Amino acid sequence: MSNAQTLLQLESEFSGFQAYLRSHGDFPSLVKDLRKRFKFLGEMGCYYYLHVVGEEVPPHEEWMASLKKR
Repeated sequence: MSNAQTLLQLESEFSGFQAYLRSHGDFPSLVKDLRKRFKFLGEMGCYYYLHVVGEEVPPHEEWMASLKKR
C-alpha cells in the first residue's frame, strides 16, 4: 500500500489524521507506529514531521539521547 493510501485509510478510520496521531499513548509509540505504516520514514523524519504539524515532541537533545540508548 502506498503512503498516500495509508494516510487516507487512517484518516477515514480515525475520522481525521490528527485524531490518529493523538490516539497514541506517548511519542515513542507514535513514532514506532508511523515507521511501521509508512515507507521511507525514519526516526528523524517522524520527529521533524510531528514538530512541523504541531504535535508535542520531546526536546531534540533528549530525543537523540534516547535513540542512542537503544
